[in-house]
Amino acid sequence: METNKSKIDQLLQKYKEGNCSLEEIEWLQHALSTADIHGQDAIDQAIVANLLQPSSVEKMSESRQKIMLENIKEQIQRRAEDSDEISDMGVESIVPMQKKTIFSIRWQYWTAAACLLLFVFSMVFWRQQTSPVQMDGNLAGIQDTMKDIVQPGGNRATLRLADGTLLELDKQASGIVMGESITYENGKSIASATLGKERMTVDPSKVMLELTTPLGGMYQITLPDGTKVWLNAASSLKYPMSFAKNERKVILLGEAFFEVTKDSSRPFKVLSKGQEIEVLGTAFNVNAYPENTTIKTTLITGKVKLSKENHATLPIYLKPGQQSTNTNSGNIQVANLDTAPFTAWKDGLFYFDETPLSEALQQIGRWYNVEVRYKAEVPQTHFYGRIKRSKPLREVLEVLEEGGLHFELSKKQEKNILLVTPL
Repeated sequence: METNKSKIDQLLQKYKEGNCSLEEIEWLQHALSTADIHGQDAIDQAIVANLLQPSSVEKMSESRQKIMLENIKEQIQRRAEDSDEISDMGVESIVPMQKKTIFSIRWQYWTAAACLLLFVFSMVFWRQQTSPVQMDGNLAGIQDTMKDIVQPGGNRATLRLADGTLLELDKQASGIVMGESITYENGKSIASATLGKERMTVDPSKVMLELTTPLGGMYQITLPDGTKVWLNAASSLKYPMSFAKNERKVILLGEAFFEVTKDSSRPFKVLSKGQEIEVLGTAFNVNAYPENTTIKTTLITGKVKLSKENHATLPIYLKPGQQSTNTNSGNIQVANLDTAPFTAWKDGLFYFDETPLSEALQQIGRWYNVEVRYKAEVPQTHFYGRIKRSKPLREVLEVLEEGGLHFELSKKQEKNILLVTPL
């Protein structure tokens, strides 16, 4: 027993210093997972005395520890489902930070390290949960006065009918379906009587409707042809009651993800800020907010054709895994990249991958409906990581503060203001 205690003590110290070999981590993980820790006081004392000392863990905010715990558990589960997979796992896949370090870790190494990390964070988090909580001074005001004011966004949207009628859509529903009438996904009717009258008097392909999401809102829609669209915050989609015989055309302002139903006889077109996207059946994301100087089109599957709306230049074709950046001047650049960070929003995630601070806070500002202001020049900080969009703003800011930032949240004329100051 004493031998095990000494070895565990030594290896825990080496692990904290980052000097453990693969074999040592595997041995340590095995020892911790097989020993009856509660019944072996010697081992218990060695583990608790050692694991509860790491300053790098204890200095983390409670919300960041929660995020790390959740991600470690997710990674263990994912690796358990495919133990032969070799994957690049990095610190940036857990939480945002300023410097990016990538590790290539074999499954066996990750299992041992992840299980050990899970134990470390669980122990430290447990101790903090059973001890008096001390707030980070930078965010104490947010915790005390604003925590109930700024909540994450949700299912919020309005639908404008052809006659100008504005309908506020159900926040408990996630989307609507276009057909002979308009219904929620559960089949509940929204405006069938009005639309029925319009369809009898007007060509339905000329009857335009507009789905709009506010700041802090998102919504889904299934178009008349079966195409599904996810609309991000502060965005709008104009579309006809039914599509014409020769084409399917919509107008987007803001950001949306499209899963287009294939129809070789009717190309699907998305118009946004002077750009035209033409597809037959594919999945892609378009970011075309009016305040941005670029339009970003990210292709997931299929093929798209990009051109100016007036067709003044030759079209550009995208392949899966490519993104086009269209500037106001009409210059279009194409790059190969990981598409996940650009589509994660529809799955409830902020996904930062070398994302500039200004862009990261722009996303956060839209989702939490806060106006972001900078007290000095915008720091040239980049963030890496994933954070659930369902988390309160305070928890997201606590994570971002570790990138050398200070946040002050206030309310002015019914508007939440987020002041950013570099440390």
